[in-house]
Amino acid sequence: MVYFVSSNERKLEDMTQVWEDGPTPLRLLRLDVPEVLSSDLDIVVREKAIAAYRLALVPLFVEHGGLFIEHLNGFPGPLVKPFWERLQDRICALIPAGLSRAARVVQKVCYCDGRTLRVYTGGVLGEIAPEQRGDEGIDWEPMFIPAGHTRTLGQMPREDRLRYSASAEALRAFRRDIGL
Repeated sequence: MVYFVSSNERKLEDMTQVWEDGPTPLRLLRLDVPEVLSSDLDIVVREKAIAAYRLALVPLFVEHGGLFIEHLNGFPGPLVKPFWERLQDRICALIPAGLSRAARVVQKVCYCDGRTLRVYTGGVLGEIAPEQRGDEGIDWEPMFIPAGHTRTLGQMPREDRLRYSASAEALRAFRRDIGL
């Protein structure tokens, strides 16, 4: 028995949908877990998993990601949440016309059972749209266009968006590893 911990309702819904073909339903814990601020995504997701375990005392996994924008030397990376909270759609305007809009999304899932920490990674290449488009997805997803597409993740229905989701990729790697 393993639980997914998050306080983000859309993230809970997305992970539930990715998990739905499994032999058991995904167990959810809605907890607001403190997140360390670090430019190292592995540190952030590991510390988040440990903090969640200390609150729940059950085997669980958490998810955390980063948006690495080439023009900004990989910033904001795992600091995307506070960056997004301050700038929102103005992030698109940080990249002047004619310069590379290339970006990479990296999402990590970390499992913790009080003795073991395991990290699983998913990644998607793409670019930052010139402006935010669509209202689907989580936070910054309406400004990210996966490579080979013209729509942002925010313009895609959930099923399509999850097909290009780094979180879904990390969750599938975790499920393969634990046999679920």
